[in-house]
Formats: sequence, structure tokens, C-alpha cells
Amino acid sequence: MLQTRDLAQIGLMTSFLIVLGWLPAIPLGFIPVPIVFQNLGVMLIGATMGVKKGSLTLLLFFLFGLVLPVFSGKSTTLTTLVGPTAGYVLAWALVPLLMGWLLSKVKQPTFPVLVAVTILVGVLFVDVVGSVWLSQVTNLSLSASLFANLAFLPGDLLKAFVACLIAQRISILE
Repeated sequence: MLQTRDLAQIGLMTSFLIVLGWLPAIPLGFIPVPIVFQNLGVMLIGATMGVKKGSLTLLLFFLFGLVLPVFSGKSTTLTTLVGPTAGYVLAWALVPLLMGWLLSKVKQPTFPVLVAVTILVGVLFVDVVGSVWLSQVTNLSLSASLFANLAFLPGDLLKAFVACLIAQRISILE
């Protein structure tokens, strides 16, 4: 049973994710997927909320997206899920589940463990799933799609590190 505090945390992190969507997406030109800041929020949710609260946070975000343009580029869940970014967004839904599960296997996750899990799930998993989807809906081969995703790597690694720094300072974990 969720407590009032849990509901407040879910609402706060959902709001944070929506606010990150207000930041303009940065188009790359050579790939139809822009650089966005919402993946920072997804990684932070995965690093701090645990499986249950993190998954509920992303579910609430997607539900808001059914009627409001909460995604970067002022798009809704449905328009996002039919475009080239769908694989990345669908992977976001699994980030809290996977990160929460992995982090629950470690008694006291140290900062390096938190960074490793965040990079593994929040960056690499999302980029691989996104690349597979991208190759299916565009003329890019899977190898070309994966190669194009290397452009995201420096920024995603920085966002993962920032998410871990913030996660280390706040204690929302179950």
C-alpha cells in the first residue's frame, strides 16, 4: 500500500520529468532522434525510486501524455510511440524496473555501483532498444543506427553521472 509520502514522491518525480520535456530538444540532423533532457529524469527515477514507485512514476507520466504534450517537442504519448523515438521511450518504461531490481540486489550501492547500473540500463539499454526500433522504422541498418547513436553517448554519460550525483544527495529509495 502506498503511503502519502510515496504518492507525493511519485507526483514530484512525474512533474520533474514533465518539466524536463519543456527544455527544447536538440536535433542532430543525421538521425531523426533529437537529444532530449528527459532521459536524465528517467535515470534519476531509476536510481532513486525503486521498482514499484519508479514504475508507477513512468506509468503516470505516460498517462499524462495521453492527453497532454509532456514529451520533448511538445508531443503526446501516442504521437511519440508511432515515430522514430518510440524505441527509446518504450525502453524508458523499463528503466525503473531494471535499475530498481539491479540496485535491490546490492545491500548498500556505492557511488561507482550506482553509476555502473545507471550507464548499463539508463544509457546502453535505452540506446540499444532505441536503435533497434529506429532501424525498423527508417532506412537505416541496425549497425548504422547503433553507430549514429554514438552521438548521444557523451551527453548521455554526462546525464547519467548528474543523475547519480543527485541520487546520492536525495534518499527516496524504498
